[in-house]
Amino acid sequence: MNWMSLVSVPIAYLLGSIPSAFIVAKYNGKIDIRDETDGHISAAAVYRRVGLLSFLMVVIMDIGKAGLAVLIAQWLHAEPVIVMLAGVVAIAAHQWSMFLKFQGGLGSTTMGGALVCVATVPTVIGALIASVLVYKTKRSTVSFAIGMLSIVIILFAMQWSKIPPPPILIADPFLPPPLTAYHLLIVYPLILLLMMALKAVQIKYRPRAPLKIK
Repeated sequence: MNWMSLVSVPIAYLLGSIPSAFIVAKYNGKIDIRDETDGHISAAAVYRRVGLLSFLMVVIMDIGKAGLAVLIAQWLHAEPVIVMLAGVVAIAAHQWSMFLKFQGGLGSTTMGGALVCVATVPTVIGALIASVLVYKTKRSTVSFAIGMLSIVIILFAMQWSKIPPPPILIADPFLPPPLTAYHLLIVYPLILLLMMALKAVQIKYRPRAPLKIK
């Protein structure tokens, strides 16, 4: 193992902790996005309260910080597992940012940034599917989950078709048979979905959450 590459993990945490939505809302809209009643510190909340340009800025920053965390690990010649761990850490830091007293968003855009660097084509296809579903159904969370599952299905299909795994991530995964590089890639979106579900539960049951009257 290249021990120097382990420095990519704390770097990923620092990058992921950058509170993009909070910063943009504070400087462009002069508001504290943490005041959102739904508890989401997100690009969507910035869009509702500040506008489209600020929303796009947050999306670019969120995708960029997770993608950069993964790329730094790759540039340091980290093992594939460490590369993926850097992405997970960046996403977790976004969800529980040390700069916001461990508050944060669901992490959908940061997940996209990490995934596009390890499985580019499946991620782009999954993002297109999710975008169409959001446009048709207006249900962003469900659409995102379906997009993530689409990535898993595409990776399964690529493995079954014996298409070589994406070279941007997997050079020599050092996995014992019968495991292959695809097993790492297929499990990755499922781990990220679980992280998103955990964050959603935390937001739902956070202190001072508004009561729903039926």
